[in-house]
Parts: sequence; structure tokens; C-alpha cells
Amino acid sequence: MRRPPRLVSEQEAALRARVATAVLIILAALILITVAVVGPGVGGAAEPSASPSPSASPSVEPTPTATPVSAVASANLVRWALKWQRIDRRVWRHMNRARRCLNLKTRPFDNWRPARKSLPSIWREQGEQWKHESKRVRAKTARLVKRMKHPGGSGAARWWPAARYCGWPAHLKGWFCYVVWRESNARPQVVNSSSGCYGLMQLHPCHWGSKGRAWIRDPFNQLKLGWKLYRGSGAAPWAL
Repeated sequence: MRRPPRLVSEQEAALRARVATAVLIILAALILITVAVVGPGVGGAAEPSASPSPSASPSVEPTPTATPVSAVASANLVRWALKWQRIDRRVWRHMNRARRCLNLKTRPFDNWRPARKSLPSIWREQGEQWKHESKRVRAKTARLVKRMKHPGGSGAARWWPAARYCGWPAHLKGWFCYVVWRESNARPQVVNSSSGCYGLMQLHPCHWGSKGRAWIRDPFNQLKLGWKLYRGSGAAPWAL
């Protein structure tokens, strides 16, 4: 036997209507939120999106390029280097001259120099080498000269290396040693109390007086002046 349909009261019907209305409102709100988030592409033609503004690319500073080095040395650099080569060659000549006077073996000077088209660094390095070498050789020459000015031992022959350095020729060695021993016994500071003659060769003040006593004390000055007198007058100044 079929059950009779249940009768809905008015209150129940009103409640159902209100629930349905609330559900519809919630669904409509969800749809609006979805459209707002997703965009106008739902249900219609999508509007072209605005192109993003181009982002500023980070500025790249140009890398500073090194100044190109000239492949050929400048004229000033070459002149500077060659000046020190000339100085070095000159002091080498003085040193070898002193070594010959002391009967020592001479040393050759290296005349090599860079090609004109060599790099500046090569010319600068070679110029510095000539500069330092000239100072070193000059110091060696000074030591050799000091050795000649202060010879050890006794006798007139010990002054012969200094005489050779001051210009005396080799063939006058015997005559020179005889005069030096006869005049001063090979003592460079001997003074003749009566005439004022001074030094190894007893040079008269009329020959050196204007130069002063301090000048004539140097044995090299005595030997140079003695050689000058011999070249001009021979053995006459020594009454020979």
C-alpha cells in the first residue's frame, strides 16, 4: 500500500528557499572571484596583454685597454743607453791601463749592443747594465790607483807602475829609477831645506809653486810634472 505524500509546511518551504538563495549567492561570488583572478580569457576573447616594459640592461663599463707599447725604442732611450755605453767603455780603458801598469792581465770590453729596432725593454735593461757596470769598474780603478800611490816595499822601482800610469814610457825605467833614488831615496815627501825642492824627483818650487804645497804632495802630480819637464828639457832639470 503506497504511502501518502508528505505535506511540506510553510516554514520548511521558506527555509529551503532561503538556503537555495544563499547557495546561489555563494556560487555567483565564486564565479566572480574566478573571473577576476583568471582574467578575461574565460568566456570571451582574451585581450592582448600589455607588453612588459623592457628592463634596463645592466651597464657594462668598457674594459680599459692597455696602452700599446711601441715595438721600437724611442730615440731618447737609445741615446741614453749609448751614453752609458761610452762611459762604460772609457772607464774600462782606464782600468786596463792601470792593470797594465801593475803588470796585471787586462780584461776586454764587450762592445755588444742591441739592434736599433729592439724592444724598449731591451734597450732600457742594457742601459742600466752599462750604468751599473761603469760604477763598478770605476771603483776597481780607484783601488788600483790607490795601490800605485801607496806601494809597499822599498827602492825606486816600486814607483815605476805609478810613473807608467802618469805617462812615463817603458824605455826610461832605468833612468827614472836612478833619478828617483838619487834625489829622494824614493821618498815622496822629502823636502830640501835649502832649495825647497820637493818629492820623489826633487822638483823646484819654480815649477810647482803656483799650484801650492798641497798639490805637490800627491805622488801622481810629482810624476806628471816630472814627465812634463823631461819632455821639455830632457835631463837638464836634474843636472844630468
